Amino acid sequence: MIDIKDWLPEFEVSAETDSELQKYFLQTPEVQKILNRKYWLVLGRKGTGKTAIFKYLESSQPDELNGNYVISLNFKDYPWPAHRLYKESLAGELSAYQKSWRFLFFVKLISKLIELKELKGESLSSELKWAKKYINKVFGNPDPTLLEVLFSKLARIKKLKGPGADLEDIDFNVGEVSFDEVADNKELQSNLRSNAFTLLNYFETIFKNNVGDFKFFIIMDQLDENWLSSEIEEYSKVLINLINVARNISTDSKLNKNLKIIPFLRTDIYDTLKFNDKNKLFQDTAIVISWTNESLDDMFFERVKKYKPSDLDLDMSKKSGALFEVTYVRQGTPPFNFITRRSFFRPRDVIVYFNKIREQHTANKTGLYTSKELYDAAVEASTSVYNEIIDEWSNQFPNIERLLTVLQIISVETFEFEDFSDKYKLEFSEATEGDLRKDLNFLFNNSIIGQKKQGRWEYVSSLPNLKINIEKDFRTHQSLKYRLQLIESRPSQN
Repeated sequence: MIDIKDWLPEFEVSAETDSELQKYFLQTPEVQKILNRKYWLVLGRKGTGKTAIFKYLESSQPDELNGNYVISLNFKDYPWPAHRLYKESLAGELSAYQKSWRFLFFVKLISKLIELKELKGESLSSELKWAKKYINKVFGNPDPTLLEVLFSKLARIKKLKGPGADLEDIDFNVGEVSFDEVADNKELQSNLRSNAFTLLNYFETIFKNNVGDFKFFIIMDQLDENWLSSEIEEYSKVLINLINVARNISTDSKLNKNLKIIPFLRTDIYDTLKFNDKNKLFQDTAIVISWTNESLDDMFFERVKKYKPSDLDLDMSKKSGALFEVTYVRQGTPPFNFITRRSFFRPRDVIVYFNKIREQHTANKTGLYTSKELYDAAVEASTSVYNEIIDEWSNQFPNIERLLTVLQIISVETFEFEDFSDKYKLEFSEATEGDLRKDLNFLFNNSIIGQKKQGRWEYVSSLPNLKINIEKDFRTHQSLKYRLQLIESRPSQN
């Protein structure tokens, strides 16, 4: 029998590098919700598939998206302090933050609208001809990047002239400016802000006058990248106002038929934001990406079906379980369930675990994975999950590694509140009781620890409505057992 390593490859873990993702991953209900005009905010924990959905939308044609053209904005290398330079003392910082977002959106929208009309052979109105000339002269690019929009010649132009004006009267040979230059020069800041907001008014009016039947999605990913713990308060203001702009556009009858702003945000970051009607907005417009054992199995099984040789006889009724020579492993658990119980119910965790099983595999008579390979892979998978947690939280929660050390010092999987309290105070000697409770809730809410529910150990990732109870025992997540070198229980606990 052909060996599984000869036909099932090692898979890319991230959506950014998985070029075939669209073919077998994203037939998900989240995409259908996005196509519904009501929903526009996509939330999910790191690794749950936000970027995968983003990539799907980015690469899809308008006829696959109810006629919507996609403008994708990636904030991986975005200079978040840039928005601070747009603060407007008279109008208040919140107004300036919202205007800076709208400015960015409408520059990109006008640029895309001009491109589409020219591709379709449509003549440009006098307003769009003016806008095209202005975009090329000010931003130096018919489709300016995020940085080109934010830091262009606008900071050095003394006075703008509106649609219909002769642009030859304006000196555009003034040179661009860098972030550092603007940050250190109040006059440049004032020019940049004044010109950007004036141009915003022109471009927004031009868009409404000329958009016709064109429809657009502006999708925004990696809004949580490059955050520093010292800047979280400032970033929060920026994100709150992004959400407010998206909400305002969604309720603007002159815009909402042609435009939807779709931010992709980590759930934990959204939870920290404080603004009016937050819960109502969440209930009405948010799409929360969540996975079950069945949906994760379907996701991975799509990969199996893609690569399985046509002449290979597998019991496909077992879905991903068909990759194993046994139907059940420890405690009568199907192999795929064994994997998901050692995951945070994220596609990334499952894919990594299967890659680790593949590394352990050696050829055998069945050509399939063995139970021993499944168990042995748990060790390396545990290290991977640990590293993912560090990567997920190191910016927003710098003490994450020390907090995991507390769990390691406890040394057993199952522990009481007093065990945690004692070891926590050794690691965080200056912490208050409030800090302790806050950090314990952090671990619980992010499924790093869980509790029993109806006789079964559960975590928020597997049971979202699980509530913490400090009177009950806690258990560190199975996925971390080997990396934290935990034993099941001390002899005195048996």
